[in-house]
Amino acid sequence: MGSQARIHDSKALLETKAALAAFIEAVTAALASMDADVSRVSLWLNQDRPMHWKHEIRKREDQVLAAKTDMQRKIIAQAPEPVSLVLERKAVARAQERVESARKRQEATRRWAPAWEREAQLYKSGLADLAAAIHGDLPKAIVRLERMVLALEQYERLEAPRGPEEPG
Repeated sequence: MGSQARIHDSKALLETKAALAAFIEAVTAALASMDADVSRVSLWLNQDRPMHWKHEIRKREDQVLAAKTDMQRKIIAQAPEPVSLVLERKAVARAQERVESARKRQEATRRWAPAWEREAQLYKSGLADLAAAIHGDLPKAIVRLERMVLALEQYERLEAPRGPEEPG
């Protein structure tokens, strides 16, 4: 098999160049979008969620206090007779469960933030070669294709040399 290509029309090279340029544009946009998503999740895990759960725990603790206060009011209002506190105790238990749930979510956020950052760094380092190709190798390939097209066009403009028997 020969090491030279037989190109009869520069149109194929132009189409390849256009496809390569479109590919570079699409991959660049996809990488930018994914980087933005990774950054957005990082901000969410490191800034938004910790503050959210801190406020949520405080709010839910206030609800526990309110449920306990309601239970005490009922005891005082019904004194000296015995009072059924079944509903109030259930309300306090539910409020305490909600506080515990918020604390677990806060702890999960604390655990996941560093894990996410490690994975994000692995993702970014894994794409370093692709980014280098997109921003370095492929633009060089486009320039090379342009040179090939120019060389073919120059070749097409050449006239065949005339031999001695041809009238000139």
